Amino acid sequence: MAWKYPRLTRRNFLKSTAYSSAGLSLLKPAGLLGKSLTADAGVKEKTVYTICNFCSSLCNVKVTTRTRNGKKRIVKLDGNPHSTLNRGKICARGQAGLRQTYDPDRIKTPLIRMEGSKRGEYKFRSATWEEAWEYIESKNKSAQIQPWEWTMVGGWTSCIFYMYWAVPFAMANGVPNIIASPMQHCVTTGHLGTDAVTGTFNVHDEILPDYDNARYILLIANNASIAGISTCRMVRVGNARKHGAKLIVVDPRCSETAAKADEWIAIRPGTDLNFMLAMLHVMLEEGYYDGEFLRRHTNMPFLVYKDKEGEWQLANDSEGRPRVMDGDGRIRSLPPVTNDNFQDVHGSSLYPELRVPEDTVIEGHSVMTVLQAQLGEIAICTPEWAAKTTGIPAETIERIAHDFGTTRPAIIDPGWHGARYGSMMMVRRVQAMVQALTGGIDKTGGWIMSGEFHHRAANMFAAMSKGQPPGPPLMSLAGLPFLQLVVGAVSDPKNFPHGKPCWSWAFKEQEKAAGRDYVYWPAMADTGYKESVEGKLTYKGEPYRSRAILINAANPVRHYYPDTLWKGILSHENMELVVVVDVLPSDTTPYADVILPSSTYLERDEPMLYGNSVNHDLALTTRYAAIDSMYDTQESPDILLRMTQIISGQTDMFLMLVQNFVGIPVEPVKKALARFEKAGNKNPFTAACREVVFDMSAKKAHTTPRELDRHLREKGVFIEKKRDEILEHAAMPGVLPMPTTSGRLEFFSTLFDNIRKDGERSPHFSALATRVPIACREGKSMDEPLGKDEFYFVYGKTPTVSYGSTNSNNPVLAAINDSKKDIYTGVWIHPERAESLGLESGDRIRLTNTKSGQQADGTAYITRKVHRDALFLHSSFGVENPKLTRSFGIGTATNKLIPYQVDPVVGGFLSQEFTLRLTKLEGEGGAA
Repeated sequence: MAWKYPRLTRRNFLKSTAYSSAGLSLLKPAGLLGKSLTADAGVKEKTVYTICNFCSSLCNVKVTTRTRNGKKRIVKLDGNPHSTLNRGKICARGQAGLRQTYDPDRIKTPLIRMEGSKRGEYKFRSATWEEAWEYIESKNKSAQIQPWEWTMVGGWTSCIFYMYWAVPFAMANGVPNIIASPMQHCVTTGHLGTDAVTGTFNVHDEILPDYDNARYILLIANNASIAGISTCRMVRVGNARKHGAKLIVVDPRCSETAAKADEWIAIRPGTDLNFMLAMLHVMLEEGYYDGEFLRRHTNMPFLVYKDKEGEWQLANDSEGRPRVMDGDGRIRSLPPVTNDNFQDVHGSSLYPELRVPEDTVIEGHSVMTVLQAQLGEIAICTPEWAAKTTGIPAETIERIAHDFGTTRPAIIDPGWHGARYGSMMMVRRVQAMVQALTGGIDKTGGWIMSGEFHHRAANMFAAMSKGQPPGPPLMSLAGLPFLQLVVGAVSDPKNFPHGKPCWSWAFKEQEKAAGRDYVYWPAMADTGYKESVEGKLTYKGEPYRSRAILINAANPVRHYYPDTLWKGILSHENMELVVVVDVLPSDTTPYADVILPSSTYLERDEPMLYGNSVNHDLALTTRYAAIDSMYDTQESPDILLRMTQIISGQTDMFLMLVQNFVGIPVEPVKKALARFEKAGNKNPFTAACREVVFDMSAKKAHTTPRELDRHLREKGVFIEKKRDEILEHAAMPGVLPMPTTSGRLEFFSTLFDNIRKDGERSPHFSALATRVPIACREGKSMDEPLGKDEFYFVYGKTPTVSYGSTNSNNPVLAAINDSKKDIYTGVWIHPERAESLGLESGDRIRLTNTKSGQQADGTAYITRKVHRDALFLHSSFGVENPKLTRSFGIGTATNKLIPYQVDPVVGGFLSQEFTLRLTKLEGEGGAA
């Protein structure tokens, strides 16, 4: 059934949980609703500024508090009107954030598992922090847990805000094992495709398309970054629509974004790469590209050839420098790293050709340009070819390619979340190529890098030109060099006194040596962790066991695949100690031995001044606590400092590595730490770092710490440089090189070329864009018909819940979810397919994975807003922990249907690469 807005009367409004979202629970009786609270005697209103913590957009937020009779409460959250990031707007999640702080289900004290209970049971006793620390320390000693037997798991908030302490913590304690929750789902598996072209690392934080000024916007395999919702992007897309920009959405379902588009094109699930390759083919064949841009700023004119093994190779000169053909027919060598191909290695001008004659030979090799090689690689990928699998008419594909390639400026959204199919990394890569074809990189109306990214890149290149290190690497490196540093730190056994790398890299060596499938670059992935816990991993002839885990702001039982995998890992007899840090219970906390409570983002002062997320302007921002922490909580830096005392005792080394990696000097921190400890501060290390960081940041900003603090308290954001000034001096590749190996935008990927040289031959590793086959069904192609009861699986986010997180427990958001229950928790089925199966909306159904046999039950929602071959399910629900009283037992957990399948590049999850069979349930729990 179609949903209707609930009838809103004064009576049910006052009963609604949404009542409290505006802080009305603090008001006097309803008779005073028309009066001003601030006019009441004894009521004081105050504004503070913070950063939203409900998604990785990191919107700037204005917090209003009111104090009455000595009690201070948060009553309203709004977008920060001074912010050029989210422009004074926030989404429903952001506005409802205060309800997380006042959620009665919060973890209020440290919790220790009750004797006699088992992991998986939520049976804990309240404890003091000292009791919790003593428990952890005693267990660590009695079980003789070694540093390399510890594993850290960090959720996105832990990674974004506290990596500056987490990486030094790992290095100081000899803990090489880090699982970063966003990596396999998104940052490596999807973003690495973009990164191979642009040299970036994290699209979320580094690329904000300039939708405001675009005339044509195309979204493929993405709803999350617009209506899922990223406010800074959504606001700009809305502005573009007001100005007449055309919006096209290619998606198996009519998403929230598609519903606002000029055109929704329903694509068969899993065929996005075929669509993109056909689009690339048309644009190259028909010349829908900016030739000057390609000649000057990309490696499209580079000469390549095929070797005896059929592998593409760069036709470099004897010194390893790329070669091109000049307009006069001469072969010229270019500098190996530059953003400008119009000067050769001798400084002479040239005009590289994008196509060379077929009979061009260099040193016995028939050569061609990268553009010609790319066209040859996808010669078969015509619109007619793509139409067979995508279900989209060839003429539609041709029209989209023509309109995108001839309308300037145009944007193809880089996309979020790559964990769906083995082809998704290549999809994101081709999207970046298509964007580059139009010259729309770091230009008005195209993809524009963040102010922070420009700042880091400019300083990095300036230092490189002088032969100097760029500075503390976690604060100074931009793009792929940053990722390579962090991954290299934990993957190189020489970095640790025990001589062991992360178990994921040890597992790679073990599986490769045994001739089994393996992941080439398991960057902070979970591949091999199960085997290490079970005692099935060896390194250099010795067992490599994992026996303890610290999980910070992550929920792997719900976020990883399948749910039974992590339940098994955490409850395994070899797992000696499970420590979880979080604000609210989750489906993972029942498996803890110790739960350490953290404060909400509205209750804490951050230990760092951060760049302003993906803002085009260069700016500083931070969090100011709106209220004191309501409960007995501690913050991540202080927890990591105490864990260092327990694991290794190397606290001085930890502080030194914070200095070396982040630039926060040791001695001032030590002095401030002693002072805050003496004063009884609950989080003295966090406070010490914050004080020193303010001093450092003020010097860089040519102001005083007091003035910087005053400005941030009054505005929430300190703007250092505006976008236009940044682009004038640091646009990439117009002014600065890209942070790729060659400094250009790379259509021929040196990243994947180097991996190919290491022996990898799968199409996943191709140096050029190419087809990557997927296998939703063994032995069957995507254009073969499905069985009567068989469907492809598609999932996505609701705008009200971030990443399947516990904010589904928020009473305001829960009320919204309940009003759209059929849409948000139902399984979307096209009416033509539903009719053949005798289904109606509201029927109970059972879904069975045809590969793994996994099953989950759900409720049918019949709608034409989904592809007839697909079942769609929102990934935001399915909570199993009854301690989350508002979200427990609602909806279907997607990871009950998703088996453990990973790609060979980074271990990215193939979370939709299968089909489901649907059975109608008759009666209570019985199948028809």
